Formats: sequence, C-alpha cells, structure tokens
Amino acid sequence: MASTSATSASRAALRSSPSSRRRRDAARVAAPPPRAAAKGGGLETGARDDVVSVSLESVLNFRDLASAGGSIAPGRVFRTATPGNASEADAAIVLNDLGVKRLLDLRSEDEFEADPGPLQSAFPEIISFTRNVDGVDDPLLRKYGKEAYDAYLRRQSDAAFLDGIDDATRAGALVRYHAPLLEYERYYLAIYDRLTAVEKVKAAVFTAQAFLYDDTNQKELFVGKVNAGGLPLLNEVMVDGSGPEIRAALKVIAKSTAAAPTAFYCKAGKDRTGLVAALTLHCAGLSEDEITEDYHKSEGTGKAALGGGRIERGVNIDYSRFYGSPKAVMEGVLAYVKTNHGSVDGYLDSIGFDASDREALREALCD
Repeated sequence: MASTSATSASRAALRSSPSSRRRRDAARVAAPPPRAAAKGGGLETGARDDVVSVSLESVLNFRDLASAGGSIAPGRVFRTATPGNASEADAAIVLNDLGVKRLLDLRSEDEFEADPGPLQSAFPEIISFTRNVDGVDDPLLRKYGKEAYDAYLRRQSDAAFLDGIDDATRAGALVRYHAPLLEYERYYLAIYDRLTAVEKVKAAVFTAQAFLYDDTNQKELFVGKVNAGGLPLLNEVMVDGSGPEIRAALKVIAKSTAAAPTAFYCKAGKDRTGLVAALTLHCAGLSEDEITEDYHKSEGTGKAALGGGRIERGVNIDYSRFYGSPKAVMEGVLAYVKTNHGSVDGYLDSIGFDASDREALREALCD
C-alpha cells in the first residue's frame, strides 16, 4: 500500500487539478485470446465462447463481468476479491495477459494490506474519493442546511476525483482508485437510524457509559442489530449511506474501462463488489435474473462480508449471517431499491448518476 503521506499528496494534487480537464480516451480493448490453463492458475475459454475464464492461484472470485451475459464485451472489466494475496504468476496474468491498467478498491483504508503484494504494488498511485474537502466552511452547513451542504461537498470531491481519472487516463498510468463503500462511522450511524425510539434512548445512555468507563453495553446493542440484519441490512446500509461512493465507483468503471481493462474488488469480492457489479450490469441492460445469478456465483468463496476493518474489531460478529451469496439477498436488495426509489434508475438518479452517465457506462462496456 502507498504510504499515508503519498496518499495525502495524491489527494492534495487532485484538489488542485483544473476542473476544465474533461477528455476521455475512447480506445476499445479487445478480449485477450484464451490459452490453456497453467498449473495453479491461468486462462481458458469459459461458458461463453468469447469470454475468458480466469483461474488465479492465490486470488479468489476473479471473473470477467461479461460472464454475467448480455452484450458486455469480454476483457473490459473484471470483479474479484482482494488481490493482496496475489502471487507473481497471478500478477503476470492480470497485468500481461488481461492487460488490466486500473484497479478500483472498494474497501476502507483500514482494510488495506500491510504488504500490498506484487499485483497492487504495480499500481503505485492511489487516487481516493473523499467527501471531506479542505477549505469548506462550517457556516455553509448552518446557512444552507445539511442537504445543500452535502451536495456541495459531493460536487467538490467529485470534480477533483474525476479530474484524477481523466489525468490518469491520458497518461496511461497504472492507477488504483479508492472509493470506500463501507466505513465504520457510516455503518453504525445507519444502524442507529434504524433503532426504535426506546433503543435510541438506550444507545444514548450506553454511549455515555462507553465514553466514561465501559463500552460493553453499547457494543452489545449495536452488534445485536448488525447480526440480526445480516447481509440484507449490510446491503441496505450501503444503498442508503454510500451513494457518493457508489457514484464515484461507477464513474471509474465508465471512464477507465473505455480506455483500458479495469478490475474492481473489496475483501471477498461478493457484497460491496456485488452491489457495484449489480448496478453496472443494470446499466449494461442485463435482467434482474442475470444480475442475481452473477451475485450468486460468489457463493463458493468461503468468505464473510464486513471486510475485517474497524467494524469487526472487539465485537462478537455472528459470521454465519454474512457468509455466502444467496440469490435471496440480491433479490432483496433490488426490491429494496425499487420500493424506496421506484426503480433502479430512480436510485441512480438520486445519487447523481443520471441517464447520460448510464449511457456512457453502457457504451464503455458494450460493443
């Protein structure tokens, strides 16, 4: 992983990028030719004749998004679990055989590996999406209200982040983009919002206890809700609370994939990755059944969601509630989105990923 100072420098550079830079390299990327699978990993023809099936020896859940069906061109965008454990052979396949030039990391910073491994190390620059922008005055919040303030922050952070995508695309650089979908504070604030009135009173008391001497009661209250909600609640929290990050991720896929193959991932490559994949596939015109089936392909990873960062530390997570990729989970996510926003497009509109953005993403993915 890049050092903290390097990451901070990247963010500072992004904020100074001229917002007038808005070009995109429209070069299309052909699917890599299939070859026999090597021992421990390699490429071979998949279920779709034109889609290469990728087998990596140390990285789980790696697959071409084109394997989901529809008219997505093969070799343009891949989904995977963290490549932090990648071997040298894995790195060679991803970098040389597949030609991946952009990584999109959906994890929180505290999940980054101490040693990023040979694949992530090939991407020395990290461009992070952040809602917090230097120079924004708190009086704006008092004057215009939280909604307007949040919209202002989104515009400012988006402008810098999108400039970074455009700059990297022009330079042909190997870049790792970072759009964290599951942050500690957002997750537990979302849990708090779902508490009953009585539970909120308890939460206030327990939080005071935690501040003064003991956080046991606070943890038990919140973790009880986390465990009871399982994967469905996890996805609902991301839908409700991570709109700016989801929009940023979709922008990366649209802009970067138009220029070079891109791979996106979280820890297990199933829930944060699955949500971004679902919205991407929707924009590409796939049906809900195809989207659900793609999510279900991650069933055999043997990994639990939640990532392993601050959300899990010092608490008794019931991991049985977070394993697997049952079809019912994605079916529930899509139903939740439609119930609250009318349609998936309605949700995407609400987070600022409008019809023109969706068309740009579709064009980047499809022939």
